[in-house]
Amino acid sequence: MIRGLEVFFRHKWRVLALLLAPLLLSELVVLALPRQYQSTASIWALRRYEIIGATGPESDLESTPAETQATALMELLQTRSFDLAVAADSDLANHLGGGISLNTQSQDNAIVANLSSNVQVTTPGYNLLVITYTNENPYVAQKVVNAVITHYGQQSGSRAIAEGQQLLAAYNVQLAQAQQAANAATKAAAQYLQDHQLTSTEAQTDPEYQLLSAQAAQANTTVANDQANINTVNQEIAALGTGANGLYSITDTPQVGRPTSRSKTLLLGGGIGLAIALLACIGYLLIVMRLNQSIYSAAELTERIPYPVLAQIPQLPNRVATNVTGATLLALPDRTE
Repeated sequence: MIRGLEVFFRHKWRVLALLLAPLLLSELVVLALPRQYQSTASIWALRRYEIIGATGPESDLESTPAETQATALMELLQTRSFDLAVAADSDLANHLGGGISLNTQSQDNAIVANLSSNVQVTTPGYNLLVITYTNENPYVAQKVVNAVITHYGQQSGSRAIAEGQQLLAAYNVQLAQAQQAANAATKAAAQYLQDHQLTSTEAQTDPEYQLLSAQAAQANTTVANDQANINTVNQEIAALGTGANGLYSITDTPQVGRPTSRSKTLLLGGGIGLAIALLACIGYLLIVMRLNQSIYSAAELTERIPYPVLAQIPQLPNRVATNVTGATLLALPDRTE
């Protein structure tokens, strides 16, 4: 404790400089940055977002329609093709800054990083989605939000339709095979009934005919199931073919709000600068204390010197005495054992 206090007061001006420098620098950086504008839009989820997988249309039934669509939109924002399409419609490439040249790999990477991190999708309600984007140009921010909504309706439907067409082709093959099997089983049961001239009562007790009849019924059930799957996929493709009209409706068009408050950004920058300053001060004091070779106790002396201590002069308080002539003199310290 004594060592720390001595180091602090011995280097107090340096510690003060380390405390103020990052704080002032962070505030200057915040003041130099351009002000940001946030554009916001709201859309109403008409249904849960569905994908057409290997088993047909699939959806997360445990989440709300807004949550399923928000998840799909956030995943699309992580894809390169979606981000570049949004940037092309919103002229984002010309407002990225940083001297990024056009039509280069670095520009595409900057666009993907910007949109994947700055576009936020929240779900304040059961069917309500809120999309926000922040940019230093208010008109670009508005265009980006509008482009995100438009391409979300286009690309989500086109991807699902392509998967549905593949699944539909597989279901048609299964249906053809099941229809052939059902026809063969039905024909075998009818032929057995004709060959043995069985009445309806006898047919109910004949085990061979009952087996053939069960096989025909099972084959017809398979045909019906395949046909139902095909109808479901066709209905989903038809719904997706309507585009955004069957997926969502725009509740609030993209609007640009007021720029971010300077006081909030200054407080945020000041907090970051203060945290860095405190870490710098603590690190500096620890380094100085580590390099300090002063001895403060007899225990430290015995640790550093390999020789025994023969005598010790205790720390004595100074006393001031007044001479008979009125002069103030420094008296010798008292003797103590």
